[in-house]
Amino acid sequence: MSKNLCRFKVRRGAVLKLSVIGGLWLGVFSSSIYANTVQNTLTLTQAIQRVEQYQQSQDVWKTQQQIASANIKQSKLWINPELSIEQSGFDSDKEKEFSIGISQRLDVFGERKATQKLAQISKDQTQLKQKIYQAQLALAVKYLWSQLAIFELERNIVQEQLNVSQENLNAIQKRYQAGSIAQVDVDRARLSHAENGRLYHQADLQVQVLTQQLSNLWGEADKSFAIGLTPQSLWPSSTHQQVQQYLAENLFEKSRQLQVLETQATIDQLKISARPNPTLNVGMNRTQSPETSTENTFVLGVSIPLNIFNRQQYGVEIAQAKQDLLAKQQSFYIKQNALQIGALLTELQGLEVQFKTLEQTQLPLASQVQHKTLQGFSAGKFAVTDVQQATLQLQDVRLRKVQLLKDAWQRAIEAESLSLGIEPSQVMAKDAVAQINQSLWQETQALPVIGGGN
Repeated sequence: MSKNLCRFKVRRGAVLKLSVIGGLWLGVFSSSIYANTVQNTLTLTQAIQRVEQYQQSQDVWKTQQQIASANIKQSKLWINPELSIEQSGFDSDKEKEFSIGISQRLDVFGERKATQKLAQISKDQTQLKQKIYQAQLALAVKYLWSQLAIFELERNIVQEQLNVSQENLNAIQKRYQAGSIAQVDVDRARLSHAENGRLYHQADLQVQVLTQQLSNLWGEADKSFAIGLTPQSLWPSSTHQQVQQYLAENLFEKSRQLQVLETQATIDQLKISARPNPTLNVGMNRTQSPETSTENTFVLGVSIPLNIFNRQQYGVEIAQAKQDLLAKQQSFYIKQNALQIGALLTELQGLEVQFKTLEQTQLPLASQVQHKTLQGFSAGKFAVTDVQQATLQLQDVRLRKVQLLKDAWQRAIEAESLSLGIEPSQVMAKDAVAQINQSLWQETQALPVIGGGN
């Protein structure tokens, strides 16, 4: 009677284990259905094109171009003339005098020309900033796209590890049924398998969230696409070429050169405005008295300001100090930036060597060791701890492969950002595109009106 009861308890426990494992695999299977329904692959070029098309619909750069063109037209306008009318004596028996005149400030020293030069530089800056914005936007999309590809790879690796833990659990249960191991060994295997199932759900959630975040950049909430790259194809092998291209285009240095030209144009404008531009006065005076007839007198005069106290000397001094500092910063930045880029590319090469060694040697060996250990365990040659150790080694190698890819892409984006002349954190933040656009909108609102005196 007691033997039958014991058999019943064992069978009941086995049914309970199968129920837990079945529920776990049902959850994993439902997540796998989502992954398998994804049919469309998204290349990096496609992602950048979609984001650029969506961002262009905001017409921010069109507005900036309109402002720049309007500033050039505004800078060509002459200063408005002044009309003055005066009259004295309103009684009929007294002398009356009526004066009318027009004053026009002349541009003898080329103030309008200096202002036009400043407006043209501003337009050139707008065109260059648009190119930098497009490169910065593409880099932010590239980073998010690479993270999604890595998360997809991580999910696949966790899926593989889940399959391994399932094989381990099956083998351990068979040994337990044969009476060669204890119940606690089975429970540990079940716990490890359940944790792998949880990690799969976590990895799958990361993929779903990042997929939606990426699609949000082109105004959608789309989950019907995937990157689907192999680990070898996912390595950022084009970084060296991209860095050389950015350095050749030299967009940031061109921007600094335009800043120098802008500062020099500001200095020239201040110097010219300090010169005594004359004002031409033309008018007519009419005098009428009871004793004499009306007399009309034509008046022509020139007034010249005496720039004795304010010669814009301190404004020129401030602008000159800015220009000198900008030149020093430019030489310092070029040297430091080149050193940082070189260090990042060297580190990226070292990571690639590690990645190839792990991919070609360590990973196949760890997989082979785990497989043979499990076979030996099923045959009774190894203990449970041997299987657990081999499984942990395989999992560690797989996860190190993912970590190497994460480190490589971080170094790649940092190197490309520095070669473009921007801070890497600006394109690697979660809301990088939103921050870039926010800065662009604020900059558009802050654009000044150049030229066109009253």
